[in-house]
Amino acid sequence: MFSPMHVDIVVVNYRSAADSLQALMRLAPWPHGTVWLVDNSAHEADMATETSALQSGSAPMPWVTLLRPGENLGFGRACNLAFERSTAEFFLLLNPDARASIEDVRLLVQAMQADPTLGAVSPKIFWNEQRSFVLPVAFPQTPWCSVALALATRFALATRWIARTKVNKTMRQMGLREVFRVSFLAGAVMMLRRAAVQSAGGLFDPDYFMFFEDSDLSLRLRRAGHHLAIVPTASAVHEYRHKAYKAGLMQTSQHQYFGKRFALFYRLSRKLSRVAALAKPMDPATWFRVLPHPITRVEEFSRLTGGARVLALSPSLLMMPAMVRPSRAAARCFDESEWDLLEPSVYVALLEDNNGEPRQTWIYFERAGLGDQP
Repeated sequence: MFSPMHVDIVVVNYRSAADSLQALMRLAPWPHGTVWLVDNSAHEADMATETSALQSGSAPMPWVTLLRPGENLGFGRACNLAFERSTAEFFLLLNPDARASIEDVRLLVQAMQADPTLGAVSPKIFWNEQRSFVLPVAFPQTPWCSVALALATRFALATRWIARTKVNKTMRQMGLREVFRVSFLAGAVMMLRRAAVQSAGGLFDPDYFMFFEDSDLSLRLRRAGHHLAIVPTASAVHEYRHKAYKAGLMQTSQHQYFGKRFALFYRLSRKLSRVAALAKPMDPATWFRVLPHPITRVEEFSRLTGGARVLALSPSLLMMPAMVRPSRAAARCFDESEWDLLEPSVYVALLEDNNGEPRQTWIYFERAGLGDQP
């Protein structure tokens, strides 16, 4: 028998009022506490438009409290602002482009009530509303993994094997019904136990503007003796977009993270420069089958690949999957809605051809925008 839930939720808005309001409406009406909507759009050219949209959109939702800090605090500090005002036993982080239902949130809380050793949990997270791709468990951010990724650029066969193993593991994990433990969780959809967060030194380290704050929190929770887990019976959608401008922010936060949490490794690696020196430049033409030119439309992708089934997709040449089909039986070529979610960029994909014996191949392609073609 589970006790009544007291759950607060935080959504941090930055130039994403339409997404933020959709995330709120998916939870409406929220019966278990307060939904904190933090607007980071202050001092932006479109601040008045954002504020007006958030105020009018949340007005019919009395369970929503709009916080306007007057500046762009970044993701972590904005979440901290809501966490400090909340008294709820459980606290859910929810990205504006993520969607979760009331029932799925209840399943997360029930898992935490059933196991007091859990400090944080996440649901099974799909990439799209069709739920035709899942997002793998968060990649471990450790010195060993950093070195392994750099060395992986030198060993194509081993790296392909590791990537395929990760794809298969993700499919197995997402087919489970029981809660399973993990080392790191992503902050896009994460349920936290207040007592665990407080024992780990608080929610997010305010030094991080964006990125790696969730890795930092995951590490602190585990060092404080709490477990992290995925609750696969609960699910959510996070329409993550691969944006090129994020790379600089991620690199800055990566240095902060390793400098804080693995200080000796950071010094010995000369601020990660020795790790970077282990990496070898990767020529796509020698690692992959390269599709011949930038591709604008999904029909062209299907034609060039012979309609092969897409098992996984990654923006990294190391093939660490960012999106994976929930099962091999669910695999198919991209459809138009999936293709439209892909940002213009370069990707590698694991394809499976079912003509005769199933044969898997990694390909490299550039997804062009409509404006990039004559």
